[in-house]
Amino acid sequence: MKRKELPDSELDVMLALWELDCPSTIADIHRAMQSRRKCSKAAVHILVDRLCEKGYVKIENVDAPVPYKLVSPLVTRDEYCGSASDGFISKLFSGRWQNLIANLVDTGKISDDDIAELEEIIRRGK
Repeated sequence: MKRKELPDSELDVMLALWELDCPSTIADIHRAMQSRRKCSKAAVHILVDRLCEKGYVKIENVDAPVPYKLVSPLVTRDEYCGSASDGFISKLFSGRWQNLIANLVDTGKISDDDIAELEEIIRRGK
């Protein structure tokens, strides 16, 4: 399913969840995000709610002496990356991967080693 690209703030939450690799509390997510984005737990809570509305995460209410919520991703990192890269290629390179690669070569952003690695990936994929 094609998914909408996320703003950086919401993507940071998803990156934290993928790194944590298990259902996580808001506090867990907040701690995991600190290296990328300094924000309050309240802000993380708002971002998680937005991601839930968009279908990126599910929230499970845990009934305990002190109730809390567990957040789990519904979208894998690979699924998101595939969708986001398709949108990026479509918008900036007329939907053609070749145009992206040509741009990387023309601007010197790709080395001979990178090209050799890409050639190997293509060979394996055939």
